[in-house]
Amino acid sequence: MIPTVSYIQSRFDEYNARFFGGQLPPVPIRLSHAKGFLGKLTFTRRKQGLFRGYKNEDFVLCINVRIDLPEELIQDTILHEMIHYFIAVNQLKDTSTHGQLFRREMARINAEGHRHITISHRLTDDQRSQAVIHKTRAFALVHFSDGKIGIKVVPNTPEHIRYWDKTAKRRFPVSSIEWFLSSDDYFARFPSSVAMKIYLIADPSEIPLTSGKRL
Repeated sequence: MIPTVSYIQSRFDEYNARFFGGQLPPVPIRLSHAKGFLGKLTFTRRKQGLFRGYKNEDFVLCINVRIDLPEELIQDTILHEMIHYFIAVNQLKDTSTHGQLFRREMARINAEGHRHITISHRLTDDQRSQAVIHKTRAFALVHFSDGKIGIKVVPNTPEHIRYWDKTAKRRFPVSSIEWFLSSDDYFARFPSSVAMKIYLIADPSEIPLTSGKRL
């Protein structure tokens, strides 16, 4: 599943009440498209004065929404970051990032909630291979009067599409222009611009039109 902010907030509230006695303060939630992690707690350590040390502030709970993951893994990721939050918001000191205090809380929650929280919850190589964001591109399928077919990728805005369509019909001997949106990597090979340059396709059957949406 791909979690939403409301889903993450609901799980945070549920786990806060169940495992932390409802003592964790509300925290901003941010959806992340990072390649390397499933979740992360970010915060700022601010110096409180000459002799008062540092205080952890400005917490943000980040959860990865780059790829579709099992719901149980998402829940365990939220809990993993909530343990970090529990330690940091209470200004507690651990022996390391996943030190004795973290491991104690992890073991407690795993036992009480029959969870499977682990020390490391970074993306596996297999998950990372799925985590490629495919950019959606607008492209024109240009039919020339002599039967040839070309491709032109244009910046995905209505203004650019209208401009290129109108100018191309005036400048080139075209019979028709069809517009599509597609995230297929096939179209990444063509530069995206409003320049009046069309790339002729030797074998039109290789164009993955079924992966696109007609505009």
